[in-house]
Amino acid sequence: MKILQLVNRVPYPLNDGGNLAVHFYTEGFLNAGVSLSMLAMNTTKHWVSPEKLPDIFNRLSFFKTVKVDNRVRPLPAFLNLFSQKSYNISRFISKGYEQALIKLLKQQSFDIIQLEGLYLMPYIEVIRRFSKAKVVLRQHNAEFVIWKRLTIQESNPIKKKYLRLLTRRLKDFEIKSLDKTDFILAISETDAAVFRQMGATKPIHIQSFGFNLNNLPFVPDNKPPVSLYHIGAMDWLPNKEGVLFFISKVMPLIARKLPETKLHLAGRNMPEHFFKHQWPNVIVHGEVPDATAFERDKSILVVPLLAGGGVRIKVFRAMALGKAIVSTTVGVEGINVTNGRNVVIADSAEEIAEKIVQLVNHPQHILTLGQQARQLMEEDYNQSKMIDSLLQVYQDLVSNA
Repeated sequence: MKILQLVNRVPYPLNDGGNLAVHFYTEGFLNAGVSLSMLAMNTTKHWVSPEKLPDIFNRLSFFKTVKVDNRVRPLPAFLNLFSQKSYNISRFISKGYEQALIKLLKQQSFDIIQLEGLYLMPYIEVIRRFSKAKVVLRQHNAEFVIWKRLTIQESNPIKKKYLRLLTRRLKDFEIKSLDKTDFILAISETDAAVFRQMGATKPIHIQSFGFNLNNLPFVPDNKPPVSLYHIGAMDWLPNKEGVLFFISKVMPLIARKLPETKLHLAGRNMPEHFFKHQWPNVIVHGEVPDATAFERDKSILVVPLLAGGGVRIKVFRAMALGKAIVSTTVGVEGINVTNGRNVVIADSAEEIAEKIVQLVNHPQHILTLGQQARQLMEEDYNQSKMIDSLLQVYQDLVSNA
């Protein structure tokens, strides 16, 4: 089978959920013997030097990057107010990328073209003109839902009004996009339900996330002093909002009872003021070169998300490593977890702090949670099994054309 992945940024380094989600398919398809090609935007916001890419990109049958300037610029953002287009989407429309795609489709034929997210949908007409491949939209989440939640939480009335406009236009684009494809990959049943409510009539397949567990060590840790950590891209607003909530509302409550317990923050594009601000018991690492090395000696992952869609890949990774996880309900949406068995779920600042204090005071439970989490990964989220199942679905899709 020949598959083409279209991506709106080079999926490397593997230090945030978006890149890991794309890598799940890239690695899985290649290991399954698929002839896989990739055309990637190399964006200003997430620029990657092609010389620094790992060997997996050399295994691709075809690989090309196209420079795309997707910066948020004041004048285009202002002028966009007088149109009906989604500014979120327009930043990924590139003549250079379109021309590279046309050239590739003229030279090669594919069975499946997998769009890695909504931001590739502006190219659907080009694909239809130059290819007979089945087009699959892989949605990591329902994009407008994230912005809707952020709008609800925003207190500044001017910013709230602008976010409401962005959300409405993004939702309109998303609704119009869903039935332009042949097939939709939803990462959770929650997201699939949202797509159906939006009017999607094309087949939807639930394809959650998984890991090649041979590549991740089982490293639970409950050695005193027990440490908390969060890792995630800090240019993603839900991560930033959740971390600020945890630092300002939860950590003071924890510090009163556990003065030695520290929170370690890691992630790409850490805001500068996070380094400058002095929060008690908070250590800001910023971007780390090796996520596994960073997480290895940490005990409890905190996932204080207040908004977001899809599933949190940081949760899968922590489960695979055998870490205890304390999350809000939003943070574990779409994942087959059981509160108190393989994760701990709490939503208010007081309840989150209380659950963490209980774990620190009962370190054996930290190990038990980690063991149960790893077992869940082995049973339900094994990359090889999941990709084999998906390829059978793709084979049926192509055969029934």
